[in-house]
Amino acid sequence: MVESLRFELLGPLRAWRGDAPVVLAGVKQQTVLAVLLLAAGRPVAVERIVATVWGAAPPPSVTHLVQTYVSRLRQALDLGPHLVSTDAGYLLRLDPAQLDVSAFDRHLDAAQQGHERGDLAAAAGEVAAALALWQGEPMGGLGGEAVDVARQRLAERRLTALELRATVDLDGGRHADAIADLSRLVKEYPLQERLWALLMLALYRADRQAEALSTYATARSLLVEELGVEPGAGLTRMHQRILAADPTLAGAAPAAAGRAARDDLPADVADFTGREAELGSLLAAPGLAPPTAAVVLAVDGMAGVGKSALAVHVAHRLSGRFPDGRLFIDLHAHSEGSPPVEPAAALDQLLRALGVPGEEIPVALDERAARWRAELAGRRVLLVLDNARSAAQVRPLLPGTAGCLTLVTSRRRLADLDSTAVVSLDVLPPPEAAELFHRILGAGRGAEDVAEVVGLCDRLPLAIRIAAARLRARPSWTVGHLASRLRDRRRVLTELAVGDRSVAASFALSYAQLTAPQQRLFRLLGLAFGADFDAGLAAAAAGEPIDGLLDDLLDVHLLQEPAPGRYRFHDLLREHAAALAAEEPAAGRDAVGRMLDHYLRTAVAAADTLFPRTRQERPHLDAKPAFADAASARAWLDAERVNLVAAVGHAAAGGWAAHATGLAATLRLYLDSGTHHVDALAVHGLARDAARDAGERAVALHNLAKACWRLGRYEEADGHLREALPALRGEAGILETLGATRYSLGRYDDAIAFYGEAALIHRSGGDRVAEATALNNIGVIQERQGRYREVLDLCEQALEIYREHGDRTGEADALCNAGNALWRLGRYEAARDHLEEALVIHRETGDSGWEAHTLNSLGNVLSSLGRHREALAHCDAALAIQRRSGELAEEAATLGDRGVIHRLLGQCQESLADLGRALEIARETGDRGLEIQALNGQGETLLALGLPAEASDRHTAALALARETGDRHEEARAHDGLARALPDAGEHRALAMAIYTELEVPEARSFSEGGAQAG
Repeated sequence: MVESLRFELLGPLRAWRGDAPVVLAGVKQQTVLAVLLLAAGRPVAVERIVATVWGAAPPPSVTHLVQTYVSRLRQALDLGPHLVSTDAGYLLRLDPAQLDVSAFDRHLDAAQQGHERGDLAAAAGEVAAALALWQGEPMGGLGGEAVDVARQRLAERRLTALELRATVDLDGGRHADAIADLSRLVKEYPLQERLWALLMLALYRADRQAEALSTYATARSLLVEELGVEPGAGLTRMHQRILAADPTLAGAAPAAAGRAARDDLPADVADFTGREAELGSLLAAPGLAPPTAAVVLAVDGMAGVGKSALAVHVAHRLSGRFPDGRLFIDLHAHSEGSPPVEPAAALDQLLRALGVPGEEIPVALDERAARWRAELAGRRVLLVLDNARSAAQVRPLLPGTAGCLTLVTSRRRLADLDSTAVVSLDVLPPPEAAELFHRILGAGRGAEDVAEVVGLCDRLPLAIRIAAARLRARPSWTVGHLASRLRDRRRVLTELAVGDRSVAASFALSYAQLTAPQQRLFRLLGLAFGADFDAGLAAAAAGEPIDGLLDDLLDVHLLQEPAPGRYRFHDLLREHAAALAAEEPAAGRDAVGRMLDHYLRTAVAAADTLFPRTRQERPHLDAKPAFADAASARAWLDAERVNLVAAVGHAAAGGWAAHATGLAATLRLYLDSGTHHVDALAVHGLARDAARDAGERAVALHNLAKACWRLGRYEEADGHLREALPALRGEAGILETLGATRYSLGRYDDAIAFYGEAALIHRSGGDRVAEATALNNIGVIQERQGRYREVLDLCEQALEIYREHGDRTGEADALCNAGNALWRLGRYEAARDHLEEALVIHRETGDSGWEAHTLNSLGNVLSSLGRHREALAHCDAALAIQRRSGELAEEAATLGDRGVIHRLLGQCQESLADLGRALEIARETGDRGLEIQALNGQGETLLALGLPAEASDRHTAALALARETGDRHEEARAHDGLARALPDAGEHRALAMAIYTELEVPEARSFSEGGAQAG
């Protein structure tokens, strides 16, 4: 699999497997990967990795952390034997072709060689291919010694490439291109004298001698002011040679060979911005074609995205290679008041441009096309076919022999046109969009709010040009004022119009080319909720089959397909579609109702598949779709989650209250099990506001409280539950949620009372399994209180009920909780038996979360039996499962226990790393019980390292929290630690002994004998 990997360092660090991105972890792990990639094929010393990732102050457990990061990289990227540890460090074996840095170096070397042998076309193609690989600052967002050194080297290589591109343009007589490039470069690299000298030369060769001399004055002034030095010999010599009109400065005249030839190209755009990757692809393409083939380059994209500007810019960049003519024709596929140009008419125009007399031009299309190809034979002509309707319109116009280049632009994907290269333009990246705005606006206007303005323009070049032109024409406006006008999305298309330019008009021309069914679907999809949609929602919007219509809209760039089967609009196109739909409000409301029905029916079907035991909690609907299995149901919910949340909001605001509350109730378990708690907060809050009666509102409040509880907002959850309780008092569910909230707040007695009341309700209603679960939960709370014998009694009751009703999952839960209580009481063999039995069941039922929990508990028991390395392996297995599922609280519990085991093995730095992360997670999630355990664990490890003062601080903090929450075992553990850390701690010793004795735990004996601390 490693052969299919490729890595990008020339921009943000990215990894790809084939065409699919590989998700990389956090900054530190990415930095480790970057260091290994930069030295691919050579070993990297651990010290170099540490110096780069952590600098001069690495953590105590840094060697273990490096091992962990390397192990995770090996697993995430499936590197296997390709990433190995050697005596000299870590070695990553890769083919250089898998690195964009290597590809860049290859292209640049080839470009330099081509330039040296005088092959300017090859040099231009290779340097364009090299620069096309750059996606921003190398390894953007990462830092450290090795990364910074490499970034500087790569910046120097990029500068070399940019300078070479300008030199090749100069040597080829493309002085205007060189001037544009070099003017940007001297701003980016103002202290590079070689660039100033090249700019002077380019201006001189373009017959702009005065500007060349003024450029020298600018450069000299800058060097004197910034560095206090005069220009160097090279720049000074260029100045003197220009003053002397040195004849050796003359290069190729600009397009000298083609002055007698026809040149129809429109003027290049003065403020052309960005598109480096697309430019690189198009400029390099002619050099990649077979020597016998005519080159055809196709550029497609939505209205206003800059297709024509790019094609004309490329044509000017390449014009020096085509001395026999540069021809341009607008085929008017989308021109107001002008029908598309028929191929025969286009050929008549092109043949006349080449000087063929009108009387010699054949009448029949085939004969005209043949004459056109014959006229081009042996010539080097560049042809731009702008605004094409279809491949059929273009095909008769294509040259037939090598030496010619055709550039075609179209709003439609010309999939049936044989092209050397195809570039599909999207909107500009944010930095390029902002740069275009600034360049059009001109100097002297503030830069505030520019990012927002170009975002509101959807980063569409036409929209940016119009917005900047409006601002430039209104000196009293600020950028912020323009942004405020564009924020009104109902009027945004009206705002984006100036003179004869209009985004809406441009979109309207594309819309007018659609068939009636295509137009209707386009309008109604403008009312869809969320960021994207699938074919099912599109069919619901239409209310009828839509065979092929989505593909039609894709082909004309009125829709995008970001992933197979997922569709979306560009923002401004969505506004245009919605505006069209608003002209038929009744049809629009019907479509919205059908889309909400679709989401509700499909969500209910998915939830029924995932959570069959809770069907009664969801709306009862007929004609629901079917899901093959739980995986496909969850996949649909995952894909539609953002849209479903948006649908609840739309329903709540639009008067579809039943859809809002029904969707919220349907999504509850999915959002909870997937840890989408912020979405749950939004959904249930909207359902509460949309609810039509007290009962619905109380259910929504209950669900809202659960989301708050999951987010650690326990007091807020408690408030929602108290508001809902009067309407739901007889329902056990709300009492159990109250119990969970009070447990998380450390109010254990209150929690037990609520769970006890819930158990009675379950018993009176005949739901013995639910009663057993409530008893089991009481046992969990009593374990925190140190009431281990009561825990065993409750687990035995629950176990009997579970077995009587054949509930294997509940049976395993009860066995696990009983095993933990037995461990606390020192009955290690019995504890191990219970836990191993539970583990078998959890694996049978496929409950990976409880499997991990049980593995961790077994690790504790094995450690108490002195089998620490086996214990560590169990904890590692548990962590692997928990990290895959994202269960942070369970991960923190396992890390805390693993930290204790590391200490018992004498691995104190590893212990502190685990306990530190456990403490961090506990505080993030607001779990005070886990926080106490981590603090006590840190205190014990710090004492083992001979740091009693630091240990005392941790145990003191743990003691305060344990007393507040009533956690008796951890309270005794804190006293135990303080008794060992403080020189005069008789009181702590006595209190620890008293509590341990009260709890009947083995620590009482080991403490009195001076043994090891509790874990």
